[in-house]
Amino acid sequence: MIYLIFTSEGFDEAKDIIKQDKASLWVNDDVLSDSQKEELSTANISVNILPNNADPKNEKSVMAAIQHVEQQAPKIEILVEYL
Repeated sequence: MIYLIFTSEGFDEAKDIIKQDKASLWVNDDVLSDSQKEELSTANISVNILPNNADPKNEKSVMAAIQHVEQQAPKIEILVEYL
């Protein structure tokens, strides 16, 4: 399972579930602090940074991020943060 998160608030809400599920995480570049990245690494959570920050309020931007993640992992379920 992959979690696609665009905001710090979205990460805060999903963090425990991500760790529990041992899910992969895709995020905008500015979402995680260094300490959060380290915490996730310690929990064996794969963290991937989107090549372009997605605007969670813009449907086309969100769709582009989803398409990018699907290209990297075409057969894995993706849970997406929506505002």
